[in-house]
Amino acid sequence: MARLTVGLDIGTSAVRAAELDTSKSTPILMTYGQVGLPPGSLVDGEIRDTTSVAEAIQKLWKNGQFTGTSVIVGIAGLRAITREIDLPYVPDDEVESAVRFQSEEVIPFPPDQTILSSQVLADYTNADGAKMRRVLVAAAHVDLVNGVIEAVERAGLTVEGVDLISSALVRAIGTTGTAAGTDTSIGAISDDQSEAIVSIGAGLTVVAVHQAGRPQFVRTIGSGGNATTAAISASLDVPIVDAEAIKFRFGDDSAQIQSAERVAQPSLLELVDEIRNSIQYFASLPDRSPVSRIVVTGGGSELHGLIPLLEAQVRIPVTTGSPLARVDVSKLGLAPEQEADVTPVLATPIGLALHEPDKAVKKFNLLPPEVAQKARIKRIQERTLVGSIVVVALLIVFGGWKFLQVNNAQNNVNDLQANISTLNAQVPKYDLVVAANDAYTKGLARRSSVLNTAVDWPLALSNLITITPANAEVHTFNGSQLATITGSTTTAPASSATGTQSAAIGSINLSVKGPGPSLSISAAWINAVSGSQYFANPLQGATTVDADSTISFPFTVSITPNASLGKNASLK
Repeated sequence: MARLTVGLDIGTSAVRAAELDTSKSTPILMTYGQVGLPPGSLVDGEIRDTTSVAEAIQKLWKNGQFTGTSVIVGIAGLRAITREIDLPYVPDDEVESAVRFQSEEVIPFPPDQTILSSQVLADYTNADGAKMRRVLVAAAHVDLVNGVIEAVERAGLTVEGVDLISSALVRAIGTTGTAAGTDTSIGAISDDQSEAIVSIGAGLTVVAVHQAGRPQFVRTIGSGGNATTAAISASLDVPIVDAEAIKFRFGDDSAQIQSAERVAQPSLLELVDEIRNSIQYFASLPDRSPVSRIVVTGGGSELHGLIPLLEAQVRIPVTTGSPLARVDVSKLGLAPEQEADVTPVLATPIGLALHEPDKAVKKFNLLPPEVAQKARIKRIQERTLVGSIVVVALLIVFGGWKFLQVNNAQNNVNDLQANISTLNAQVPKYDLVVAANDAYTKGLARRSSVLNTAVDWPLALSNLITITPANAEVHTFNGSQLATITGSTTTAPASSATGTQSAAIGSINLSVKGPGPSLSISAAWINAVSGSQYFANPLQGATTVDADSTISFPFTVSITPNASLGKNASLK
């Protein structure tokens, strides 16, 4: 997840900002920008025209498309200083209190008008064997800090930290061992060597000497590139804007430019002398390693002839430093000429946004306690607001989801009700169909019952003729079907000659005549009936001998269900 930090530099001639994503091992430069300030808006590092500065910051934020509204702002000037203090060893959480107690001896501002912040440089044992702590103290007058905070807040931003520009410069272009961010052709420096960073601005020049990234000495010189511009303007009688343009054309062969260079030379020499004196003063301090290199930055560092002149005066290597070497600029797609244009002016805002390379060292923060408290409250309010918005959004989403669920359920209910209404409208038709089906089913059952108990008389007569013995004559024939009651058949069992009984659906009574006097014809009848599947239970009546020696006898047979209409296709 991106962790965005914005560094804001309020300089004499412009306000500049850089936004970094510091969540990566190599911070990513997301955006940057600068907006010019009217002359006199900032004097000696202190804001004189709050309205102009606030308007410039607002314009910068609009043009630069910065996403963050909380900034770390840098300060410099005669009322922002650093001092080293040696303290008897105290725990880390007591350092601030000990520093404030002892700082009155080295800080020139009234204690009640001073804001302090500190960094522990080293722990050591003194000549008496006592354990000591060497602490670097940053101090600023409350009026200087409040003026910066007021302008930033009037622009609609929140100040989350106030740092020294000198510390930001060390983070942005200070080298340790590998000379990253500098011209490596002059070689690297080791961690036991000191390096001076010189930032030449329009109105101030900051000299910061560090060793392995830890500031050892800071001095603010109350002049910069504007002094040269003013000298050119006064000597050539041209407006300041024109004099500024002439200054950056030094080296041309035109008479006007060469004249301007001669006019500018004294102010340039004066600035170089101040820088040299600062380096020499640091070298005179006890237990200091000599400065091995000077790295210059800032808009004034581009002045033609400045670096050779400085190098000749201090007699140590001088090079330019690029803060872009410390960050990933791939997202911006800068062309080489664009990088060259912004490199001199972005060291401070990038350094303000960078973390301390040593995680054990905390950044200076000269934010007044009451402002820090207000910022914390604002952050809490913002987080609460964001949390509330998230909760409301979740409630809206959940409510919308539930609404859709309810709406879908209601639609389903409406569809079901419509279907029920349609089905209810069809119920009478279904009732008629059910009734007809019931009647049909009952009719089928009744038909089946009737057909199963009704005699297929053509079949019965045909079969009776077939089985009638050849010598027998049927004189009378009387067939009857058993009565049916409510679809069921009441049958009376008939007895055969052998006394067996069989279910019957009807009966036939015959009057038979055949040859006599023997009863062979009678036996033939009984055998013929017994062999038929359609008849059963043959029963012979009393035999009568006729005058012509024939015999007559009544004969009764039962008709089996095999001779029913249900078993045959006569009526299907």
